[in-house]
Amino acid sequence: MSGGNDVAGSVSTLPEEIIAEILTRLPVKSLLCFKSVSKDWYSLITNPEFVPAHLRNSTERPSILLRGFRWPEKSALTLLHHKDTRTFYSLHIPQSLMYNYTYMRNYFLNPQIPPKLSFILIGSSGGLLCIKLCDYHGVDYVLWNPATRKFKYVKHPQQDFQLLMDGFGHHGKMNDYMLVKIGRLFHSPNFDAVDDDQLYDKEERNFVLRALVYSWRTDSWRLVYDCRIIADDFCSRGQAVSVKGEFYWHVNGLQDIILAFDTAKYVFRWINFPPWNQSTLVEVRLVSGGIKISLACYFLLYNGSTSITTDIWVIDESGSGVGNEESWTKFLSIPFLGTLHQVLTWGDKVIVNGKRDGHILIYDPISQEIIYDFLNPYFSSYHLDGYVESLVSVDGPNNLEAEHAPV
Repeated sequence: MSGGNDVAGSVSTLPEEIIAEILTRLPVKSLLCFKSVSKDWYSLITNPEFVPAHLRNSTERPSILLRGFRWPEKSALTLLHHKDTRTFYSLHIPQSLMYNYTYMRNYFLNPQIPPKLSFILIGSSGGLLCIKLCDYHGVDYVLWNPATRKFKYVKHPQQDFQLLMDGFGHHGKMNDYMLVKIGRLFHSPNFDAVDDDQLYDKEERNFVLRALVYSWRTDSWRLVYDCRIIADDFCSRGQAVSVKGEFYWHVNGLQDIILAFDTAKYVFRWINFPPWNQSTLVEVRLVSGGIKISLACYFLLYNGSTSITTDIWVIDESGSGVGNEESWTKFLSIPFLGTLHQVLTWGDKVIVNGKRDGHILIYDPISQEIIYDFLNPYFSSYHLDGYVESLVSVDGPNNLEAEHAPV
């Protein structure tokens, strides 16, 4: 490969740290090809320290991932790159990912009845997507790196329970990707565990939360119990939000409240939303992603049938009583006339996702201006996530060498 050797020779006079810095700023597709340039470059790119360095640089150039709800059309996932928010790029989903265990297993059971397969993206973090595939007979979770075109079916845990909600995120300090499944276990009045099958046979129901946590680093599940009793039932509103290794769900029971799960300490806690004027028509939701690397929520203040402003609040972790009402600080207000579906962070910007009119606003908190306003032409209904390219292996840390360049 003489051309490759010429490339390596032309930069051989540069210090290795300069070469490494240049390479960490290149797209994954180029890096996978550059592994063939020389043994030195192969060793550099497959070095375990190179992957997080490349991820840190990629995080400064995030893309917007649009997940449509018109599966199985090929345009179910599209990307808007940070330098070009006017062009939608289709993100191809491998057929082998979609029609692996779940689909084929049930097809062979009864080929006359094609399985009804649903595709749910439950999280995008650190270059990996976590996809949930559901059919009549079960659920499979898949880790997928679109940049390297590799995916892996997550093995099933030995335990199981009645699933309430799930979430996926990257824990930077632990260098781990985690999939969390939250469920409930029925407990009798004397606190003896009772099987979930007996759940509906009881007039008075008390539940104990439990979590199944999958670690990408260890490729294993861990079962976590919480001994506090939940007196009433509740349901999740929206997807999980992951900030610094802690997962948050907006749940609704007797009141709107936030359920938090810490993947470092393996504990649950409850967080109250900021107080609001009950006489004002509002809707409260969690912000997708952190603002100032903290948990954030937004209030939609309504005037008739449409919202007139969006107030964003952030938890002040330096204050006393973190998670209590007094620890919330109002961060900014965004003027918005319409019906709103979602607010998420995008680098140092905030994106407001309209529900019915298809408008997507990009707002700059520093200048307090809407710097971009465009219509989504592809989906009548969709959800937004952040996405960054990464070399991370779906098989766990230090496994980049097993992931060859795509053909």
